[in-house]
Amino acid sequence: MWTTVFLLYLATGNTWADSCAGRCGAGLDSSKTCQCNTNCATYGDCCSDYYALCTQQTCSGRCNAALDNTKPCQCNSACVNFGDCCPDYQSLCVGGGGGTPDVTCDISCLANQLWDNDINRVQVWEYEVNHQGQTTTSSTSDQAAQSLFTYLQEENVFLKPTYSTFLALLDNYTPSTSVTESQDAAEWIEIDAFLDAILATDVMNHLYNFLVEHGHVTDATSYREVIKELWFNLYARSSSGPINSSGFEHVLVGETSSKVSGFHNWIQFYLEEKKGAINYQGWVSRSQPLNIVAARFTWNGLSKAKGSFFVGVSPEFDIAIYTACALTKPNSSCSFTMAGTSLTIQTYDVAHKSGLQVATAYPNI
Repeated sequence: MWTTVFLLYLATGNTWADSCAGRCGAGLDSSKTCQCNTNCATYGDCCSDYYALCTQQTCSGRCNAALDNTKPCQCNSACVNFGDCCPDYQSLCVGGGGGTPDVTCDISCLANQLWDNDINRVQVWEYEVNHQGQTTTSSTSDQAAQSLFTYLQEENVFLKPTYSTFLALLDNYTPSTSVTESQDAAEWIEIDAFLDAILATDVMNHLYNFLVEHGHVTDATSYREVIKELWFNLYARSSSGPINSSGFEHVLVGETSSKVSGFHNWIQFYLEEKKGAINYQGWVSRSQPLNIVAARFTWNGLSKAKGSFFVGVSPEFDIAIYTACALTKPNSSCSFTMAGTSLTIQTYDVAHKSGLQVATAYPNI
């Protein structure tokens, strides 16, 4: 054992104070420069040998090994696509030459960057939700006598630039898909103001770097145009129908025909529920670590059997995570690990329109 620890010490070039040797599971020790418990992954202060010594999440001696379901993570090039690489896969197997994909940050890497840098995410003391009873997509009974959202400190949240510019967009759309949509100059000014706000955030900067690295954009100008095309340029939801939709309207505002479609944003849900337009009827499924809820509800009397959304994330986070999946895994499941939790985002493109647009995007829980 001490031979192994000594070799790790030599390999990392750390002092003993920077090692997890003999410290696995120990509480916070402010006298140390790094930590060795499960919270260190959340706070980003794990010692460099934490995964090797305290968990089995290491690629040491496993680079290019076949799938091993007895291990919590994998160490071959397929792990990049499946989002289950060990934390040291890049440094040990890619940086060391043991099998090199074309990029150094996969979708799990990006997802964690987005999550960790979402400084505009609503804090736990700024809102409260009441999930109440579980239901099913086929149920006809209401399992929630009260609203989903109990309160939100709007004065703290909605004054932030990415929120205030997001709110300005919500009344630019007519939910009914039977109505032709258009966007006048004033509405494009509001769209550009929203883009200016979100593109200035760390979340969208991480997305930009990821998309450049993966060859989806080349510079800031092309990046902005890709976001516009995916989310704001209008399209017809059917090949013979009117110009009646956009990615932003469908996913973040919601649309209606004989029922509700899209509607995968917590802010819009909160606002419409506050107005009395939404009747929350219970949750179908939840992902508690990531604060995702799939709700059954009615909106202006029309039903949504299951609508899933992140709760409390910033507008830029929604745009970023859905954009990454729409571009890298269009029309398919986009699976990754974020904040230690496995998640799948489902996206679809508009098949009858050239290029990529967001037809829909949502957490598939």
